[in-house]
Amino acid sequence: MTNVLTIRELYLSFVTRIGVYNALNGVDLDVKEGEVLGVAGESGSGKSTLALTIAGVLPPNAWIKKGEVRFKDIDLVRELREVGDKGFNKKKNQRAFKELNNRLQAFRGSKIAIVFQDPMTSLNPVLQIGYQIGETIYYHNPALLAKRILARSKVTKDELREIIRLLEQNKETYVEKLNEFVKSKGLEGLEDQILFIWERNDIHKAKKQKLILSLEGEKLSGFVRNFLENVAETNRVRNISRIPIISRRLKSTLIKEGYRKAVEILTMLNVPNPEKVVYMYPHELSGGMRQRVAIAIAIVNTPELIIMDEPTSALDVTVQAQVLELVRSLKKKYNSTFIFISHDLSVLYEISDRIAVMYAGRVVEVGNVEDVVTNPLHPYTQSLLRAVPTIDSQEVSPIPGEVPDMRTPPSGCMFHPRCPFVMDKCKNSVPLMYQVRNGHKVACFLYGGDNK
Repeated sequence: MTNVLTIRELYLSFVTRIGVYNALNGVDLDVKEGEVLGVAGESGSGKSTLALTIAGVLPPNAWIKKGEVRFKDIDLVRELREVGDKGFNKKKNQRAFKELNNRLQAFRGSKIAIVFQDPMTSLNPVLQIGYQIGETIYYHNPALLAKRILARSKVTKDELREIIRLLEQNKETYVEKLNEFVKSKGLEGLEDQILFIWERNDIHKAKKQKLILSLEGEKLSGFVRNFLENVAETNRVRNISRIPIISRRLKSTLIKEGYRKAVEILTMLNVPNPEKVVYMYPHELSGGMRQRVAIAIAIVNTPELIIMDEPTSALDVTVQAQVLELVRSLKKKYNSTFIFISHDLSVLYEISDRIAVMYAGRVVEVGNVEDVVTNPLHPYTQSLLRAVPTIDSQEVSPIPGEVPDMRTPPSGCMFHPRCPFVMDKCKNSVPLMYQVRNGHKVACFLYGGDNK
């Protein structure tokens, strides 16, 4: 299984008025294609900072001293590392951030997406839900919207009737047959709209047929058609028109189609009454609904890597279970790769293929979910699991001590002030990651290994 993301020796600090906060201290991590990697740890362990680094949305006082974050062949922190390895310079760092943002602007949201912990603060409070989803497609994949409109304007009633017969006669392979038919007729962009209708469970067969037939007959002026054909071919909407009124009209055409696509994606995410929800604002929705909208924005362009930063921490248990089931279905449908961040190991056990445990800005243990949960190796992982409430009579045992102040971190293994198995070696040397068994690695001198 190939790696989608590779992180090596990543050191990141935040320069503040009260000192330099060492958030990441040599992170080494691999994320494999098509897996759900759970990232666990207490608050302050560096989980969210790692997510922001991967997504390229760090604050301007972030200082990358060294390290590499590589998404396939793309170096995600090159500009910051090149100026940071010689020390922190505020002006140079700001210029590096601008260069990095310009380079990743088209990449972020289309290849890598992030779902933040609190959707109420990540969603725009003055824009409708449909606009926020549609705008994401507009900026990253406008060709999709243009092709959908053009397909409806080209398709005939006879072709739609033929599609209905194809769907009815090929119950096992109708998706492949539909894609072949659409491609042969030059109607790319129609397949998603038809599948959305055909796979709905809330309407009967006759209603589905009627809705499919209603897709025919989109009326377009020659000017709008030429514009859409250009967008479909180039996947760009820059410099639409020098005349503001025309520019707004053309953008409105694509955003309106974004609303239609938003209804489809929200329906897939089991949002009730999506036709109404797209015209609502974030404050009108519940916490669970807002979280689904945030997920919809993240997945609408089918990115290869989706980062979910504690998406269930503010939700009740029933909604939390729905979100976890949603992640499973998305992984199966799109074969996307997920990084699922949580402080709750019981949640990660339900959703992850592998788990990486972080403490004080380092990965201290990583392995298959069964190995990490049923046979934890690092004393910190063992302490985390003892702190999880269970239905049996086992007493919950909190971890003694506190997370260290990362402005003045302890020497050696940073967990040694709280570790029940501390040795003299732990106080002065930093343990390297040591492979105990196939795929199960731990950074602890109890199991051998070397030190930095």
